[in-house]
Amino acid sequence: MAASARLSTTEAETETLKSLRARFEGEGFAFTTHPRSAELPTFLGSYVPDAIARRGGLNVAIALKAGPSPRRTLAGIRKLFDGRRDWKLHVVIPGSDAQRPAAIAPADPFEIRKSLREMRDLLSGGHVRSAFVMSWSLLEAALRSAGDPKTFEPLTPGTVVQALAMNGLVDAETEGRLRGLIDVRKRIMHGDLRVEPSPSDVAIILSAIEDVLGAQPPKET
Repeated sequence: MAASARLSTTEAETETLKSLRARFEGEGFAFTTHPRSAELPTFLGSYVPDAIARRGGLNVAIALKAGPSPRRTLAGIRKLFDGRRDWKLHVVIPGSDAQRPAAIAPADPFEIRKSLREMRDLLSGGHVRSAFVMSWSLLEAALRSAGDPKTFEPLTPGTVVQALAMNGLVDAETEGRLRGLIDVRKRIMHGDLRVEPSPSDVAIILSAIEDVLGAQPPKET
């Protein structure tokens, strides 16, 4: 029998896989639960993850982890992915609070404009990296402020950019420039200290926020 990270099927695991399917498919991935060995790359050997998600050149192996595995330790599984740029391992604890997305209330456009001024102050003070990361948060807040629902789940940067473009809140040129910055943000957020965004990179994001807020008149306090 192939070594696997599979646990006995439980309600928590089933619900977790459903939640993960919705999340990954919402981001454009093809999602497969309990994949066959033939669907997996040879470097995994006898290891079979609980699910896989594929999108373009990015592949994610998903392991449900409720407790110690008698077949293979988590550290051993992680080593299989060392040096792999096209595959990564995503370990999930079934039924954990981490699987329940937070409900985020829309920010007031006036407050977003105030934060925009803070971003510009950071930029003028030479704090480019901080301004870059925080500007992405403001971009998501601007998108949320333009919608109808009262609460939203957290969104990935790619989903934010896609939603902005699909709703006509940014033009095609801006969409392309923002997409070009997603990898820069990801690398910074995951500790790549070699990456330095430029002031013009921050300016692109701030300009997009202004575009989103453009149709929303400022509120007085």
